[in-house]
Amino acid sequence: MTVWVEVALQSHRSGDGSIGALADALQRVAAFAGVTPASTRFTTRDVPLKTPGWRLSIDTLDGARTLCAVQAEGTPISGFTRYRTFARPAGDDLAASLTEFAHADGALREPLDVPLPDSDAEREIARIEWRIDAGGADILATLETSSEGPPTLRLAAASVDGALDAVFRVAGEVIDAAPFFIAPDEAQESETAPVHAARLDLPRTATRHDAFVAIAASVAQQWFGNAAASHASLGDEHVHQLRVAQRRLKTLLKLFKSYVDDAWNTRIAPDLEWFGELLANARDWDVFTDQTLPAYAEADDSAERWQTLIAAADIKRRIARDAVRDALASKRYARLTLAFVEWLARFASQEDAEPVRLVSFAEKRIRKDYRRIARVPDLASLEAHERHRVRIHAKRLRYALEFFRSVTSRRTRKSTAQRLGELQTVLGEANDAAVAADRLAAIPEASDYQRGFARAWGAASARKDAQEGERLLRSMHRPRVKRSI
Repeated sequence: MTVWVEVALQSHRSGDGSIGALADALQRVAAFAGVTPASTRFTTRDVPLKTPGWRLSIDTLDGARTLCAVQAEGTPISGFTRYRTFARPAGDDLAASLTEFAHADGALREPLDVPLPDSDAEREIARIEWRIDAGGADILATLETSSEGPPTLRLAAASVDGALDAVFRVAGEVIDAAPFFIAPDEAQESETAPVHAARLDLPRTATRHDAFVAIAASVAQQWFGNAAASHASLGDEHVHQLRVAQRRLKTLLKLFKSYVDDAWNTRIAPDLEWFGELLANARDWDVFTDQTLPAYAEADDSAERWQTLIAAADIKRRIARDAVRDALASKRYARLTLAFVEWLARFASQEDAEPVRLVSFAEKRIRKDYRRIARVPDLASLEAHERHRVRIHAKRLRYALEFFRSVTSRRTRKSTAQRLGELQTVLGEANDAAVAADRLAAIPEASDYQRGFARAWGAASARKDAQEGERLLRSMHRPRVKRSI
């Protein structure tokens, strides 16, 4: 059975809602030039399956129905899939056809042993296909659109030597020439709500390599999901969750330092830093405008004196958010996401030269990160920048516990993780106060009184939060990994 590799790209809808303009843009890509496209229109009906990694649909073209099953292999990665396909004509009795299909191959019996749903909801799909010779690798390029979501371009090739290079090379050419980006997960394509980090339950038998791929894929799901959700309108929570995804990714790379190679450092890291700085600036202005300044106004004897300053900060907040919005729509960002997915897909396909059990790796990393915060002196005795470093280490440990939750003790997942979150929040409030004082000092509309008020607030917050942070730190139980598994 042939295994396929596929890169999925998504586009904003063309101006008239059709895929014609996108098809014209693709014809100007070198790989598509001279290739005659084929257009079809059909309906499809998805059949829910309980078996993870499987999808089943009933496609109808010119009155003929086909059962199509897809089995994804390996960890799902946003924008990239390695899969096998199964297809069989369906007769008038769909239930009987499904039963025959399920027994046609041993691999199909369990996932397809399901009753057909009562719903007859179908989607109409417009499809344009190109068959491309990409330097020895045959690529099937499929541009599809429906009323359910934006147009999607899939570049698929049989998984042979050179196929991975070919599909990503053509994807890069497409991104350079047309308004396409790495596609988010299909479940998130039509969503506009912010996407939070999904809970990770890594198999206890997983290796270090398996864990890295699964965690990185989870980060990509949150990252690309929020980017797609924000296309209609970029809100403060989209910015926040994009920022969280970048922090989770940074923590992941700190935990798995040996996996960071030259390709990462040269092709991904510089643009990742550029994007991260834009997010950090926008998030800081959100916090300053929506939380810090209103708190100052409420604590002051005259809230009115702060309204002009809040309005001035809001302008700067909008400018910072516009910079993020422009970045998300840029070619630079599209190339960054493609490079990230390509790097992860290549890493996932590599053999694990030195398999290490997740349990052993997690225990070592968690112990090391815990010591970094447990052995610090009294937080109240530290300088502000030293407490900030403690906060960073606490945040990394909390993310590590989220990543490795399936191999940690129940008390670690509950009590220790909660204490770490509280510690991070307390020290974060002190850091926000310090950042706020700097930002306020840079706003021309701020008076000397307001600058002094912010400095005094920051100093009081630092003392109070350091004391509370010390209490939380010393009441924290040491995180434990379950060695019996």
